[in-house]
Amino acid sequence: MEKRVCFVTLGQSPRPELISEVMRTVGGNVAFDQVGALDGLTAEEVARHAPKPNEHPLVTQVKDGRQVVVSGPFIEERLSTIISHVDRLGYDLIILLSSGIFGHFPTSTPFLHGQLAVDEWIASFIMGSAQLGVVFPLRRQASDPCSLNEYGILIQNSRRVDYSGETNRIEETALLLGSADIILMHSVSYTEEMARQLAAVTRKPVITARRVIAGALHLRLMESHAPTIAGAIQASELNLIERLPSPNEPLTGREQEVLSLVLDGKSNKEIAKELGISHRTVEIHRSRAMGKYNATTAMQLIRRAMIQTHQ
Repeated sequence: MEKRVCFVTLGQSPRPELISEVMRTVGGNVAFDQVGALDGLTAEEVARHAPKPNEHPLVTQVKDGRQVVVSGPFIEERLSTIISHVDRLGYDLIILLSSGIFGHFPTSTPFLHGQLAVDEWIASFIMGSAQLGVVFPLRRQASDPCSLNEYGILIQNSRRVDYSGETNRIEETALLLGSADIILMHSVSYTEEMARQLAAVTRKPVITARRVIAGALHLRLMESHAPTIAGAIQASELNLIERLPSPNEPLTGREQEVLSLVLDGKSNKEIAKELGISHRTVEIHRSRAMGKYNATTAMQLIRRAMIQTHQ
């Protein structure tokens, strides 16, 4: 049966480029609507709600394609009203398709909070001495402690920079992130094309907030038995594993499934749910797959994949 979902964005709807990129990851038989926090407002009304010096700024897009900077508290107030309304419309799932929003929105409808999805990805993937490079659209966001720490995530070693997507700033951004092991583009305004450009210059794996939220949505739909591509390996998940040099011996089908999801940033618990196997079975297949590559961490494999890509 087709699932009905509603995407809630920070700017003005529709956002065809953003939604289509997310839906390519989700796949399957899903009908969607979208609504924006700034829908119905004129350019003058939006401009009146620019952030004050003590307010958290947010970057979003209005209907004519312009990027605007608005007050975080104003957006959260608008979101609260909109999500409360959407909650009464009978959707199977509501998705807050944004990062940088730290408010709580109680609903009776199942709800996917984009910022929480990003937080969980960081918590499950960045461990030990690995260094995370975090890219924000605005310099104020890059220096704002709440940008990543509102939910208590411990990142032992992080480097934050701002990058708004201009081609002439890629080299500068890459230089600032030279010591990072992996880079997170912490805004849904960043596209996969921007991520590919930054990855090509930095020679580091680059993940977008879009991809993280889309992966969380895919898992949520599978958990609710939506007829997405259950059990199949998504093309996005195969990208890294296809770039790896050949293992010492071939992976089994299940080992390939598990390892592809590991490289896509999923925790053992998430992999177990997605593949319908036990947590212990995931650990066994993960260990065997790692052994065939003579690797002990996912980070080692990601580095090898990126090196192989640029050889």
